[in-house]
Amino acid sequence: MEQLGDYILSKKLGQGPFGDVFLAEHRFIRRFFALKVLPREICENPMFMRKLEAEVGEIAALDHPNIAKIHTVSSHSDGLFFIVMDPHVDSLNETMHLERYLELKGKGLTEEDWIYLLHQVASALDYAHEAGLMHGGLKLTNLLVAPSEQGVKLLITDFGLSRLIGERVCFRRLCEKIAEGFPHPTFTHAYAFLAPEQKRLDVELTPAIDVYAFGVLAYYFLFRKMPEGCFDLPSKCNVNVTKNWDFLINRCLQPNPNVRPQGLIQAMREYLDAPKNILQEVLHLSEIEPKVEHVQQMALDLEEAGVLSEDLKPVLRRQEIERPQYEPDPGAVFQRELQVTHYTPKTVETAEIEPLLTEMVVVPGGTYLRGSAEGARDEMPRHSVKLRSFALDIHPVTNEQFVRFLEAMGGEKDHNNNDIIRLRDSRIKRSGGKLTIESGYAKHPVVGVTWYGAVAYAKWIGKRLPTEVEWEAACSVGKEGIYPTGSDIERSQANFFSSDTTAVMSYPPNLLGLYDMVGNVYEWCQDWYAYNYYDTSVVEPNYPMGPPQGVYRVLRGGCWKSLKEDLRSSHRHRNNPGAVNSTYGFRCATDVS
Repeated sequence: MEQLGDYILSKKLGQGPFGDVFLAEHRFIRRFFALKVLPREICENPMFMRKLEAEVGEIAALDHPNIAKIHTVSSHSDGLFFIVMDPHVDSLNETMHLERYLELKGKGLTEEDWIYLLHQVASALDYAHEAGLMHGGLKLTNLLVAPSEQGVKLLITDFGLSRLIGERVCFRRLCEKIAEGFPHPTFTHAYAFLAPEQKRLDVELTPAIDVYAFGVLAYYFLFRKMPEGCFDLPSKCNVNVTKNWDFLINRCLQPNPNVRPQGLIQAMREYLDAPKNILQEVLHLSEIEPKVEHVQQMALDLEEAGVLSEDLKPVLRRQEIERPQYEPDPGAVFQRELQVTHYTPKTVETAEIEPLLTEMVVVPGGTYLRGSAEGARDEMPRHSVKLRSFALDIHPVTNEQFVRFLEAMGGEKDHNNNDIIRLRDSRIKRSGGKLTIESGYAKHPVVGVTWYGAVAYAKWIGKRLPTEVEWEAACSVGKEGIYPTGSDIERSQANFFSSDTTAVMSYPPNLLGLYDMVGNVYEWCQDWYAYNYYDTSVVEPNYPMGPPQGVYRVLRGGCWKSLKEDLRSSHRHRNNPGAVNSTYGFRCATDVS
């Protein structure tokens, strides 16, 4: 009988594109395990060895009742690696996966059964995502069905396998097996569970890929087929259900990963119980085609409905404009008997001027990394923080936008007599009392603005400045790279080490659709700056607001004349709030509801 290390193989339980699974008995402790033997070409990949050494401990630490326990990864003398897991077999040493279970049950499962099973998967995925891990290869055959006191229990297997092997390697191998006509429908089903971003080689993957797979699973429960191409929603197919499955499936199968639900348990609770006509009311579905193209149309429909990014929209507060206030002449009380005209400051007549508002993007709430382990001391330690959802302007405030604010203010001072902008450091000029913008600079970001000016402008349009942690989260979008573009950044991706500003939106946006997050101009943030603030933030990671006081205010993002080093997502800069510079600008943020 064949043996792998200390394990004696008993029988083959299954096969897949990433290895065969065997039932095996440990020859010393006489206990059975399930061994997943990885293909030789994967085992010989140097990247696999590096990932194995760095990450297997974190994967093995997962401890959830709906995740099949991984004990260790071991190797055979001939160089083969195998994953050692708990076996989940019946009295005949056979495994029951979800695909086979659904075939056997036929129409015997009720809507309550679907919700019960999906809730288990959602709980496991939420738990893993909170731990910083994702599955990346969820499918019917790696959801095992085991008996439990409540009926049946689902167990997710292969957790972390795609991470160990490499997501791109997994995708290429799956495609190769399908192209070879590998004789098993498992592989075509596995492809259907992949999120759109998994089928590309140029984007960072996030736990949102598991949310997409969960949406496919929910659809399969209802229809016993995959939601491929154009597909009908449950409400169009006379499916006998009482819950709002349209809403849940719509949200999970969004092509944009940033607008899929953040938590699956919460999504099931909120979307399944939402009024059944919510999509029809806000989308006017009676006026559109009865079928929905899930790769394109669903995102457009939900965006029009305003239910993207956790159904959140930017909230604009009441506009405020605080003009300079002049105290009355204190000597007037002593001169009342004299026929002398006392000086009274001239009241500036200002017209009601409408602002030019910037389009905003909702940044989903959740856990983000801030800081750097290799950067400057004020960027350490690198740590996780929890944020609420917020909205951010897609580009910095431009000269044409800021000029309207100055015209509404009637000057360059705020109500505390602080400078709003120093015109000689900007591209805005005043001649004969009239403001003009230098030719060709209307769409360039405004510069020469103080922190006070940025705050005053934000109040005028009903917004605020972003906090430092919000800015970094929006810049990096959860990516592990040093720069928002990854491990490096080119001059074709941002305006730096150049001679002047460029028009906003001249360079590609990041994954959230935000432009010029690095380069072009430094951007004022709301926070006071403290050199050692991250030492506090690491122990108070929930919704950090920055130091309560300080001397300097934070600036972020680098500028048009910066070196590449300043464009790192974690790089921190600061200056006096009244400081002006031809490289200082800003963009606005707001809360959402």
